[in-house]
Amino acid sequence: MRNEDYFRRAPWAGKRRLNGVDVIDGALTNPLAHAVATALALGGSTRAEHVSGIETELLRANAIESDDTSCVRITTAQGHPVTVAATLCAEEADEPYVLVHGSTGRITFWYKQDRVLLQRAGHGPEESDHGRTDLLENLVAHLTTGAALLVPPDETGAFMKVVEAIRTAPDPAPLPDTAWHRIPDENRRVVPGIDGLVAAAADTLSLYSELGAPWALTAEHLSNEVSTR
Repeated sequence: MRNEDYFRRAPWAGKRRLNGVDVIDGALTNPLAHAVATALALGGSTRAEHVSGIETELLRANAIESDDTSCVRITTAQGHPVTVAATLCAEEADEPYVLVHGSTGRITFWYKQDRVLLQRAGHGPEESDHGRTDLLENLVAHLTTGAALLVPPDETGAFMKVVEAIRTAPDPAPLPDTAWHRIPDENRRVVPGIDGLVAAAADTLSLYSELGAPWALTAEHLSNEVSTR
């Protein structure tokens, strides 16, 4: 979550365009871009040709141009949908995570904590911590010693297709005044019920409008569906 000062931290903060140039500083393309990229990577859909369609629902509670409460569903060539729901207007602070659904269980990955929870039918839950490989160090090693890149440019094509779909989507719809309230002591806006909707989107791979959020249904005509090749 972010307070209102967050959107005044730089001239481009909270903007979709600045001086005629697209900047697209939204929830899915900046603070929670890691969730999008990580979900695509865990689903094995990282290259541009792995993406066949993208649906977006971009909304905002704050007085900004860009989205602060959004979801996107990506159709992949493998047939595994990837849904990412995000908000900067959460009711409670929580760690972002990626949920992987399997035929007999699921994996939850808290990517900022490097923590994994494995849940399988017939087994107790297993939690583990994992080390992190610094991608900047890998880039330096690539430039100085020729080490292979862990994330070569071609492996970011799927993420860039999502960014492009958000860039070309209709401007985020403002939520009605009844859909949010301000917490004065924290100088931030909150969308009641959004925490549960984000969790439900992860559980069901649904968009906000499909989960019955009244403010999403009123803005559903602004959703953008892009077929890619």
